[in-house]
Amino acid sequence: METKKSRWLMWVIIAAAVVIIGIVVAVIIISGSQTDVVKGSRVHTSPIPEFGAVVDAKDDYVQVAESDTYRLWYYEPRFSIKLENKKTGAVMESTVSDEKDDGVNNASWTGYMKSGIVINAIIGTLNTYQVDVNTVPNEITTHFIDNGIYAEISFKGNYMFDLGVEVRLDGSDLIVRIPESSIKENKEGTYISTVSLFPFLGYTYLDDQNGYMLVPDGNGALIYLDNKEGRYSTGFSGLIYGIDEGMTNHTAVSTLWEHYETVTAANKVLAPVFGMAHLDDRLAYLGVVESGDERCSIEVVPNGVMVNYNRCFAKFLLRDVFVQPLNQSNSGTVPAVEQDRLHSDLQVRYRLLSEENADYSGMANAYRSYLLDSGLAEKRDTSYRTRVDLLGTEREAFLMGTTAVTMTSADQAKDIFDDLRSLGVSNVLSVYKGWQSGGLYDLPITSFNSDAAIGGDIAVKNLVLSEAEAGNTIYLYDDALSVNATTHSTTYNVMKMVNKRTFKQEVNGQVYDTFYYLMPGRSSRNITALSDELGKREISNLALAGITDTLFSYSSKGSYYSRTDSMDIYADAVNDADVKCSLIMETPNAYLWRYSDAFLNMPLSSSDYLYLDREIPFLSMVLKGVVPMYSEYVNFEANKTENFLRMAESGMFPSFYVAAENSSKLIYTNSSDLYSLEYSSYRSTIAEYDAALRELAGSINGACIIKHEVLDNGLVRVTYDNGAAVYVNYTESELSADGITVNALSYAVKEGV
Repeated sequence: METKKSRWLMWVIIAAAVVIIGIVVAVIIISGSQTDVVKGSRVHTSPIPEFGAVVDAKDDYVQVAESDTYRLWYYEPRFSIKLENKKTGAVMESTVSDEKDDGVNNASWTGYMKSGIVINAIIGTLNTYQVDVNTVPNEITTHFIDNGIYAEISFKGNYMFDLGVEVRLDGSDLIVRIPESSIKENKEGTYISTVSLFPFLGYTYLDDQNGYMLVPDGNGALIYLDNKEGRYSTGFSGLIYGIDEGMTNHTAVSTLWEHYETVTAANKVLAPVFGMAHLDDRLAYLGVVESGDERCSIEVVPNGVMVNYNRCFAKFLLRDVFVQPLNQSNSGTVPAVEQDRLHSDLQVRYRLLSEENADYSGMANAYRSYLLDSGLAEKRDTSYRTRVDLLGTEREAFLMGTTAVTMTSADQAKDIFDDLRSLGVSNVLSVYKGWQSGGLYDLPITSFNSDAAIGGDIAVKNLVLSEAEAGNTIYLYDDALSVNATTHSTTYNVMKMVNKRTFKQEVNGQVYDTFYYLMPGRSSRNITALSDELGKREISNLALAGITDTLFSYSSKGSYYSRTDSMDIYADAVNDADVKCSLIMETPNAYLWRYSDAFLNMPLSSSDYLYLDREIPFLSMVLKGVVPMYSEYVNFEANKTENFLRMAESGMFPSFYVAAENSSKLIYTNSSDLYSLEYSSYRSTIAEYDAALRELAGSINGACIIKHEVLDNGLVRVTYDNGAAVYVNYTESELSADGITVNALSYAVKEGV
């Protein structure tokens, strides 16, 4: 009896086990058909309605949009997309699906590579948490919109973030946007730090694809999609428009004997762009950050950095952690979180390029068209002009104060221009620095008040007007950002960082050690006042610097202001001044390009990071024929031959910085590093550059660059839209192409129509 009962119980247990196993298997199968996320995640399980055929039955991508040239496919569980070129069938994906073994056995990196959106989160004051759709519980609800989708993404568990992402085709462009109003941080003490949209869009594995990524460093550079063999531990990461001084603590620059800078600063990211080119598939894109660019970094990462995939993307910074001093002496600090986040839509436009346009030349052409079509740049007079800047006065210490060191008076400037005319150098553009009372570093400038040491107001005005009649244009230089603590009060109107400490720029100068930044509102008022007065005095030429390539967050009277606030104030001030004056700008950020009649100090090269494979004149390709571009000063370049050839290659005009007096007079001033300024030493060089590059410009005749390439023999060929071509030979051997022979270390021109 006991035996029968035991057997019956055993069969009941076996049957129950079979049922349980069956249920588990069924759940796994059902779950597998809906999502491939790791354990613990949850994705909205209502599949989006079918729209077109499934491109990949395994991954369940469905077509959600179509243009004349592309199809857009979407896979909800990963929030992933694919872009398919309708003519060639070539595809770019946004999440890793090739399942190649790249040596990573890490849930965070696996989640990162297989998620179309990746968030860095702050909990408390720790900015170390990754949030993606594969490793964090979430719900996604997808809606169809005109030629795309809108996904409502809600993260659960420890994060409680909500946001919406719009993905749609706009002609041959892909637009990805997170509306500011959709961003919600629903849990106290838990914040969104950064948002990366489709960080693996167009990824490649090791050297599976021939091509490169565009890096917006300096004038431009490329990282090839070859196998880096693990040589690099980092890639490019650059905040658009430069670092945020309001969030960053600085030390003085590296110097020799406390006065001479020994380290050249890295180039800033002047334009909100990046790009990927698959040359084998003849498919590429140029990414343009259209909104949120003021708090966005460009990330361009070669294979071997953490994973064996090449990738480039925009990473938006919504909120950051900074160091808060505990007392006035800064003897103790604690980490603190920004009081408020970025309030801006986050938007990237991908200009999709194919076939003969799928290279960096196509990217440059696409960006130029974008700038002109959107009004972010305007065509200016690009006639050739050599730039010859002048230093007026400086200051050196004297008894209890300072005394003037006159380098170029107004009369001496007139003599220099007369001499240049005798050498055939006419139609010069010149920036007069140190014209203001108190000299070059007496800042800020609030009115037209010329230094008596160079002749005073009447002499400077006569110089500007008389040279204008002779064909030369003289601009008065204004660093609208800085204030000198020695010559001006800094009690009010100076920038305080978000930690409420006053920002200081220590320069280790011979006379002046410390400078501060003006509050954007004060800079704006100063620019308005100066441009008003210059206009009234008929000296309506202003060269702006400082604010043109600097953006910062700041605090004032207990309130927090973002880089968006600074950008808006600067743009309004420059727009107002542009109505009253002819404006030219020193290394202007892209949002100011539309206001500038010339681009000063365009970098000719990159920052020379080890992982950069090749420098290209990308910004020059974009702006040539749109606005005149001027190089950094020729007289401070070590390799003048290479520098000259780069100008011929990029279509850039030369710049010289000179003075009537010998540079030895500057030894006890803040300009002691200007070791080679005397005009008499450079007059013949200026004439030679002017003759050669003026002739080259005549062949180009205001045309735009449409193609830049390095031929198999090493010769660089630059083709213009009027049919002209410039051939540049950087080698020490004679080279030929297209029936053109180019001598070693030289260039040649084929005339256009």
